Amino acid sequence: MLKKHKYLLLLSTFLFMGQSALSPKFTSHASSETKAKQYNYNFSYKSVLNQLKQDKSKQLKLKQIDKAIKYNYWHKPNFGSTQKVGVTSSSNNTELISLFEKALKISPNNIQYLLGLASIYQLNGNSKEAQLVLKRISNIDPSNYQSLLQLAMNNELFKQPKKFSASLQKLNRLNNSKTTKIKKITKFIQKSLDMKLNQHVGNTNKESKSDYIVILGFVLDSNGKPQKTLLQRLEKGLELSKKQPKAKIIVSGGELPAEPKVESKVMKNWLIKHDVNSDRIITEQGSLDTVGNVINVTHILNDHHAKHVTIVSSSSHMRRAYTLFETAKLVSNGKYSLSQLVSVDDPNALNTLKQNDPAVNKIILDSLRTSGYWLIPNIQR
Repeated sequence: MLKKHKYLLLLSTFLFMGQSALSPKFTSHASSETKAKQYNYNFSYKSVLNQLKQDKSKQLKLKQIDKAIKYNYWHKPNFGSTQKVGVTSSSNNTELISLFEKALKISPNNIQYLLGLASIYQLNGNSKEAQLVLKRISNIDPSNYQSLLQLAMNNELFKQPKKFSASLQKLNRLNNSKTTKIKKITKFIQKSLDMKLNQHVGNTNKESKSDYIVILGFVLDSNGKPQKTLLQRLEKGLELSKKQPKAKIIVSGGELPAEPKVESKVMKNWLIKHDVNSDRIITEQGSLDTVGNVINVTHILNDHHAKHVTIVSSSSHMRRAYTLFETAKLVSNGKYSLSQLVSVDDPNALNTLKQNDPAVNKIILDSLRTSGYWLIPNIQR
């Protein structure tokens, strides 16, 4: 992460949500600090309300809210405790909802704030509230592609297949090229529910120097050491690397606000200590979540002209991660094939995922983000 004064300078104005997710390359925001950062209550909703009293213009008020929205997306007071039980969301949803609602009182028909509020409602499990906000957008702008897309994906994909098909036809009339990709992405999502997760490292007779092993990171403990979930992923990746001695290894993970070190650097050091040549390892240091992992790694794979890629992650994480890698490959016109290998952190995750499982909602939302439809403007870095 950047130092606090630099970090605040990055809190800029909103971007269009519909821009391509794979156009800019993300950069690392890691620092050399060795102590986890504490939540800054100056960005809490209560504190922001007090700050707004000092600002006279609507523009200044909205800038204050924009800063707080971005901060609370990546920070929460109890971040460390949630990670210990495998929950990797960093968003402070309660504060975000309040901040978006306040912004909409100042700028009532602002589409970007409405889209952001709907997305946080959806992330928070408030699907009915999200649906109402998305319908409000459609009333303001009947041709708003993203609101119509999110309505269809969130409420019709599995629950109302006939209505979903009709929604796709409407979206197709608005933008044929976008909808063609969305149709393919929905197939990735549907396939993820019952895809068989691979636990075993097999023989690789056709291995080449164009093969890549991607090990996805997980939050470090307060001392900057790998937790059990990450160790399991590293051990599985190490096992595969021994079977594929020519393959390059990409370790992916930046430095979250609650982390004292960069995940990918810690992962690389662990692999080196276990006799992996450092020349084989590529570190992706700029991502702060799975979507960032996928987009940054996809850039690397395309730049290096990868031919085959094996994704290594936990069983509870793989369905989403693999779907996002398929989506990123589609959006970026990647030319490689994909496979997956899991470490079993939750045996139940090996079973078919039910359509009403909360994990499905996360797969849908993150697939939209990966394909270019940001949940919140200017959040992803």
